[in-house]
Amino acid sequence: MRLSFSILLFLWASITFSQEYSFDSIPKKLLDNADAVVRLDKMDVVVTARDQMKINAKRVVTVLNENGDRLVEAYTYYEKKDKVAELEAVVYNSKGQEIKKIKKRDFLDQSAIGGGTLYSDSRVLILNYTPTQYPYTIEFTKEYVTPNTAFAPNWSFLDNYRVSTENSEFSFVVECGIPFRHQEENFGPYNIDVTEITNGIVYKAKHLVALEREPLSPSFQDFTPIVKVALDKFHLEGVDGEATTWKELGSWINNELLSGRDKLDEATIARAKQLVAGLTDPLEKTRKIYNYVQENTRYISVQLGIGGWMPISASDVDRVKYGDCKGLTNYTKALLDAVGVDSYYTVVNAGSQQVNLDPNFPSMQGNHVFLNVPLEGSDIWLECTSQTTPVNHLGTFTDNRNVLKVTPQGGELVRTKKYRDEDNYQFTAAEFKVGIDKKISGKVKIVSKGTQYDNKYWRANNTRSEQEEFYKGYWNYVQNISLGNVDFHNDVDNIEFVEEVEFSAENYLSSAGDKLLLAPNLSNRNLGVPDRSRNRKLPLLIRRGYLDEDEFIIHLPDGYLPETWMLPVKEETKFGSYAISIESKEPGVILYKRRLLIKSGQYPKEDYKLYRDFRKKVARYDNAKIVLTRKES
Repeated sequence: MRLSFSILLFLWASITFSQEYSFDSIPKKLLDNADAVVRLDKMDVVVTARDQMKINAKRVVTVLNENGDRLVEAYTYYEKKDKVAELEAVVYNSKGQEIKKIKKRDFLDQSAIGGGTLYSDSRVLILNYTPTQYPYTIEFTKEYVTPNTAFAPNWSFLDNYRVSTENSEFSFVVECGIPFRHQEENFGPYNIDVTEITNGIVYKAKHLVALEREPLSPSFQDFTPIVKVALDKFHLEGVDGEATTWKELGSWINNELLSGRDKLDEATIARAKQLVAGLTDPLEKTRKIYNYVQENTRYISVQLGIGGWMPISASDVDRVKYGDCKGLTNYTKALLDAVGVDSYYTVVNAGSQQVNLDPNFPSMQGNHVFLNVPLEGSDIWLECTSQTTPVNHLGTFTDNRNVLKVTPQGGELVRTKKYRDEDNYQFTAAEFKVGIDKKISGKVKIVSKGTQYDNKYWRANNTRSEQEEFYKGYWNYVQNISLGNVDFHNDVDNIEFVEEVEFSAENYLSSAGDKLLLAPNLSNRNLGVPDRSRNRKLPLLIRRGYLDEDEFIIHLPDGYLPETWMLPVKEETKFGSYAISIESKEPGVILYKRRLLIKSGQYPKEDYKLYRDFRKKVARYDNAKIVLTRKES
């Protein structure tokens, strides 16, 4: 009887456990628009001392198809001083039955830093599992201890698009009496329980349905629920810190991470002064020093211990001629100090999404540093890691966002330059000859500024094969294209990139009986139309606007003239404007003019269809053709 009862108990436990992770137990609404379902995402964080934080986490994900494999997120980052006490993954089939157990020793242990890093303590343990069937479930548990409390974990209740969350739990407890701050964002439409406990706080959420990606929508983190946490007193790789304001955090960076690391030897200081001899304009001095750094150093990342956050000394960069963003920025600052130009080490969240340092939640944020040079009431910016970026060119990597300027008086949040839509400018001038054999040939000159410059200037050293690949893609509506001479000019003073390209193409024109059809927009068709977005839930976001202006002189085939002129087009919308016209320049020669302005901004979701309709018109007119007919003898 005892044996039978034990067997029954085992079978009951197995069946119960099986049902917990079975595919059939997932609420139906969580399967809609989902590639994966997070069955449980639970993290408990306990701060036991200023320099000790324990993290216990369990994550259970049911993957529905191969697109959901990337959503398992079974990994853990760690530094040299971190201790990963437990790491395990268990794989279950669709019925919730265990099919594989993966221990810590079976995880891939590799560097967490990509190419360009010379040394790094940052590593990551990654689950190495290739599924053989769908759906499957992975239960991932980890436990680790870190002395680095400067980066308390933030918590997101939704991971990404096309993944739903069945249960999400996050707790943060401070056992050592250090005050901490927390901030909830985007909780409004979600049912999230918040419970304050002794020395801590607990969050719980259930049944968060998957979200579908919508074209031209805000960043995911801007509208989904997230919790931010920060300690008022913290520790980072052997260095204690204390800050509750951006001013205090900037002081800590200046005093603990930067102080004393800007020293240069007398020979280097003399060389810097010689570079600017005879110059009185601070901007010209800045150009000289920045050009010197670009020509004499290269970017290589060194991420060892506190060196992941503290720059290597300016004298070391001067000696080895390389550094990461911190080292090269600090080095450039030291050289500018030597020639009497003030500048400031500045922390930024770099990337095209324009992520701000949160003005309402001072904490260790940012992933990059660059240099601020205040000159006569305006800010000049230097991207010290780049050997090609001009003085005061931000581009999409650092434009229009809050950044932390570190000064001896403390930190100051400032905003980087926002390019006006018209500043992101491209002017295309071209002259083409159209042959009776349907061939076209001509020369195009393209001048680009602002973010349009940012998209191109780095191509100045392209090989011929890279040029061929780019322009055949850029003019993909022109078949059988052949490139002639290609010249680039990068005007770093005016921040303009000039392209002069000769090209020809066979059979550009098409026939309609004895008539020829010519598309007069030979060099800048904007044919992209955003995807349809039915039942849209999010606003329309045009992150960066731009202005294109084009003028094409077209020599028509001998003996042909336009049968009818294309009527002028002028479209005005809240999102921008579009205009084209064709006029006779002289017998046999026509002038095609085009202007397209796209305005940045956030618009109500109801406007998305109107914007899409506008872009459809642009594409249709850009692709339009005129009829050429033979002149009567």
